[in-house]
Amino acid sequence: MEKADFKKEKLEYGIGIRHLQMFCMGLNMLTLFIVRSSMGVAVLAMTDISRRRDSKVEIYDWDKKTQGLILSSFFWGYMVMQIPAGLLSKKFGGKLVILVALVVNGFVCGLLPSIVSIGGWQIVCVCRMLMGLTQACLFPASHTLLGKWLPAHERTSYTGLVYGGCQLGIVIAMPVSGLLAATDLGWKLIFYGISALMFVEAFIWHFFAASSPGEHRLINYKEREYIESGLNSGGPSNLRTPWLHILKTRGFWGTLAGHIGSSVVYLLFFVDMPTYLEKGLQISLTSSAFLSALPYIGMLVGNVISSILCEKMYNKGVFRLVTLRRLFNSIGVAGVTVGLLALSFAKSDSKTLAVGMLTVTLSLCGFVSAGFMMSHLDLSPNYGGVMLSVTNCITSVGAVAIPITNSFILRNDPTDVGRWRIVFFGTAVVGVICNVLYVLLVSADRQEWDDPNYLDKQKADPEETQPALNSKEIEMKQLE
Repeated sequence: MEKADFKKEKLEYGIGIRHLQMFCMGLNMLTLFIVRSSMGVAVLAMTDISRRRDSKVEIYDWDKKTQGLILSSFFWGYMVMQIPAGLLSKKFGGKLVILVALVVNGFVCGLLPSIVSIGGWQIVCVCRMLMGLTQACLFPASHTLLGKWLPAHERTSYTGLVYGGCQLGIVIAMPVSGLLAATDLGWKLIFYGISALMFVEAFIWHFFAASSPGEHRLINYKEREYIESGLNSGGPSNLRTPWLHILKTRGFWGTLAGHIGSSVVYLLFFVDMPTYLEKGLQISLTSSAFLSALPYIGMLVGNVISSILCEKMYNKGVFRLVTLRRLFNSIGVAGVTVGLLALSFAKSDSKTLAVGMLTVTLSLCGFVSAGFMMSHLDLSPNYGGVMLSVTNCITSVGAVAIPITNSFILRNDPTDVGRWRIVFFGTAVVGVICNVLYVLLVSADRQEWDDPNYLDKQKADPEETQPALNSKEIEMKQLE
C-alpha cells in the first residue's frame, strides 16, 4: 500500500508551478514566432504597388530576389549564434537569454519603421539579422528548460504544448498582420504592434518564470522534489560539454537528419506560403494572410494530438519509445510528401482545394513534434539544449539558402505554377531521404555521457564509468 501511494505521489502530483512555467514558455514561442512570421506579410505590404499613391505609407520597389534576401537575413544571425546560444543557455540559464531576446526584438521592431526610409532594404536586413542573433537562443534555451522542469513521463506532451506556441503565433500573426497592413499606417503598424507585445511578454517572463525549479520563488518543496528526483540533472550549470561523445553518438546523427528534413519542409511553408498563395494562386494580400494561417491551425492540432498520443502510448507500454519516435516522425514526413506532390499540380482556379491540401499537409507535419524534436532530450536531458543548438545551426544554413534558392528557381516570377512545382518536388525528396536516415540511426536511450559527472569519472577511471539510467529505469528505481 505504501509503495502504491508513493507511486501515485511521484507520478500524479497535479497542477503546480511547472505548469505556470510551461505556460510562460509557450507565450515565448507565440510572441517570438509572431515576430518571425509577420515579416512575410510585412514585406508584401511594403512592396504593394496598389498603395503607391497613398501618401500615408511608403512603398518600396524591391524585386523577388531582394525580398528573398530580406526574409533570409533573419537566419544569417540565427545560424551564427546557434551554438553560442546553446552554451550561454547552459551557463546562465534559459530565463536570462530568452529575456534578452524579447527586449532586443521589442526595441528593433519599434525602431524599424523610422529607419527603413534612411537605410532601405539593407537596414531591414540588418534589423532582421539582429533579431536572428537574439532569437537563436529560443529553442536551445527552451530545450534546456524542459530538461530541468519536466519528469520523463510528462516530457513529450508538455513539450508538444509548449512548442505548439510556434504554430499559434503563426496563426495569429498572418491574419492580424494582413489586417494591420490594410490600415492607414499600413505595414508600420505591424512593427509597432509587435514591439508592444514583446515588452509585455518580457514583463511576464521576468516575474513568473525561472531557469530551474530550485530558482522559482513560488514553487513548494514537494513539487520541486517531484520534478528533480527523476531527472538526474542536478549538476552545476557550468558543466563541461562532452562534445566528442556527442559527435560519436549514432542517435545524434539520426536526430540531425530528422531535423534537416523537417526544417526544409517547414521553411518552405513558413517563408514562401504568403507569396505562393498571392502570386501563384492569385489570392489577395488580406485573403492570403487569413488563408495562410489555416494550415498552421492544422499543424497546431497535429502537434498537440501527436504529443499527447505518443506519451500515452509510451506510458502504457504499447511500443518502445524509439519505435514511437520513428512512427510519428514518419507519419509527419509521409503526409508532407504526399501533400507537396498533390499541391504541385494545384491550379489557380482551385484555391479552396489547394488551401485544404496545405492544411492537411501541415496537420500531419505536426506529428514530427513527437518524433525528432524529442530525440535531443531522449538522448540527454542535461545537454539536450546544447545538442539542439548544434542541429539548429546546421539547419540554419538551409534557412539562409532556401529563400534565395527558391527565388532563383522562380526566376523572379512567382506566378509561374510550373516553377513552384519544381520547388515542391525538391522539398519532398529531401524530406523523404532525411526521414530514412532518422529511422535508421535514431535512439531513445539516455546516453552514458549525460551523467553530470561522466567526464570526471572517465578521467579518474574509465572502466568504472557506468551508463546513465534511461527514463523507464529511473521510474522503476523510484518505486523500489
